[in-house]
Amino acid sequence: MGGEKGGLLRIGRGAIDLSAIAEELLKLSSTPVVEHFHFHPDWFSFGELPDPSAARDSWIVMIRGRLVDPASTQATHDVIAEAGAPAMREMGDIAHLPFTGVADPSQFLSLDLWDNDKYIETMYGNPDVTAEFMKLFAEAPVLRVFRCS
Repeated sequence: MGGEKGGLLRIGRGAIDLSAIAEELLKLSSTPVVEHFHFHPDWFSFGELPDPSAARDSWIVMIRGRLVDPASTQATHDVIAEAGAPAMREMGDIAHLPFTGVADPSQFLSLDLWDNDKYIETMYGNPDVTAEFMKLFAEAPVLRVFRCS
């Protein structure tokens, strides 16, 4: 990760020009799909997403997936997130915000804001961390990393 400036979206070790993506998306669909998610302040979380002008040189990690059991997710999520938070915060994770779908509560969205990219791959690529996260999901979730510049 790391590195590029401007309108580039960083996913893993690659970079994609956002203007090219936007042009292609406009060609594919003129109707955006809007999904509504509910933030859960009663779930374990920390920090907040800053004003975009203050988010320069930060990274957003988005995890999106279908939950195994929405009814028990909060308890499982809170145990996992609370146990991992000290290490994640030490490595640069400054916000963790969990959401679930409004129309479909089995849809999960997590946004984490990092102040650096040095440990993102280390954290999310760790098999022990992955095994814990997978307790929440019916199948492997999508993980994307976005650089704010």
